[in-house]
Amino acid sequence: MYRSLKYLFITFGLALLLLAGCSDRGTNVPVTADSDFIRTPQDFRIVPSVHDFYPELTFQIRNEFRLQEMATYIPEASVPPPYGTAEAVPLLVLLPPQDRNQYYYFNHGLQELADEMIAEGIIRPMIITCLSNDKVFGGYFFAGSSPFAGDYDGIIGGSLIDYLNTQFPLLDSPAKRAIGGFGQGAYGAMRAAILNPNTFTSIAVGDGPLDFDGPFGNSGLMSLFDDALTEQGLDASTYRSFDSSGVWNVSRLFIGGAMAFTPHITDVWWTRINIFAPGFPDPIGFQTQIDSVFINSDTVTLIQNKYQHKNLDIGFHLPFDGNGNAYPPVWNIWLDNNLENIMEYFRSTYGATPLSEADIMVFSSKEARLGFNEQTQSFVETLKNPPYSFDVQTKEYMGSDGNPATHDQYLYELMREMLIFHSNNFGKVK
Repeated sequence: MYRSLKYLFITFGLALLLLAGCSDRGTNVPVTADSDFIRTPQDFRIVPSVHDFYPELTFQIRNEFRLQEMATYIPEASVPPPYGTAEAVPLLVLLPPQDRNQYYYFNHGLQELADEMIAEGIIRPMIITCLSNDKVFGGYFFAGSSPFAGDYDGIIGGSLIDYLNTQFPLLDSPAKRAIGGFGQGAYGAMRAAILNPNTFTSIAVGDGPLDFDGPFGNSGLMSLFDDALTEQGLDASTYRSFDSSGVWNVSRLFIGGAMAFTPHITDVWWTRINIFAPGFPDPIGFQTQIDSVFINSDTVTLIQNKYQHKNLDIGFHLPFDGNGNAYPPVWNIWLDNNLENIMEYFRSTYGATPLSEADIMVFSSKEARLGFNEQTQSFVETLKNPPYSFDVQTKEYMGSDGNPATHDQYLYELMREMLIFHSNNFGKVK
């Protein structure tokens, strides 16, 4: 089972022997979003891998071989012999923000932090797998609505777990599995936990797009779309020039979401792969089925022919028009993918509530990028109030003068608290 890991560790073990005099502890040096992690001898327990996820990524744009990139941290106790005892430990899956890769958390000191806290007995050993966000259109919210975005609904809480169980010494129990993320990864983590009941029993996320229309149904992404138009210098008369190729910050969020939730597909019909969730008798197909007739014919908010894929012209339908007003036929499909609406679907359809057995922690800051704090706080209130009334742990953080918490400056400290939270939950008898 661990043969490939064994050879990998032997290779790096030899490198360590040759470089025994250079055993400096690594430093936490942030890199740009597109940079690859620079491997050094002390990084031999970060295992890079790619896996062919079929059928989930079969039609994903610019992913001919259906590959998902990931990097996995292995605690010393779980290293195969002769370097360790291959001890089975809990699993934590981490999803990065928009446009960040599988080394995002490692680039901010995850390995050093985990090693130190395990050695000091602050947290129990755990295997931590970090996924890459898709690089093509700003990520797809780690959703599963469109074949051209990929079925992450089927991957993160399903086939990914199956794959990791064959590769690493994991405790195969939901009580020993956790998930988390920041930004778009926060949405993806919550979505995966909701759609895969009893798969993750510990969830910790930071500010992200967790409530698309905000606390009163008139903000959230609705307010943010004006920033996308401003970012590209567009108005109602130039709206059709919405650019999917630029290095945009806000615009790419909407492009990725549109590719995931409301793509424009010509001459094709597809059926979404249903998810079979433990404890639920029927396959879960909660989302509004994308209607090929509508998606082909409605052009009010269509940004047309942006990409050629498998001989198909693919554009996308934005949820707002050139004046920033919501266009209901498209916006309502986005809202079907809003976390609170997914939760309500489960409650009303199955009479059961996903996340009811999970421990949840949410980090938020009023200085969070893209105004995600409002969406995050709104979703927390949904979880805390009837009909759910969950006991959600919250942690608010702020920056300092000259160093606001707008980006990743505080990620190291937040990861520390996240690891403690998950470790404590792994230790519970469930």
